Amino acid sequence: MARTVIEKVDCDACLKKGEEVDAVMKLIIGPDEYDLCERHGEKFRALLAEALGTTTAITQSA
Repeated sequence: MARTVIEKVDCDACLKKGEEVDAVMKLIIGPDEYDLCERHGEKFRALLAEALGTTTAITQSA
């Protein structure tokens, strides 16, 4: 019989608050990797876009 292994990955930011929320994306900066839920992923994406001056930051600030 074949076996299927399912790995559950939780959001690193949520785990710090004691919450278990499924991670849906990974943020990699140099050697550091963070598993993030949708909410935290979008938050960090917006912060980076604002810091780097991308068009995403301009769109979200309007």
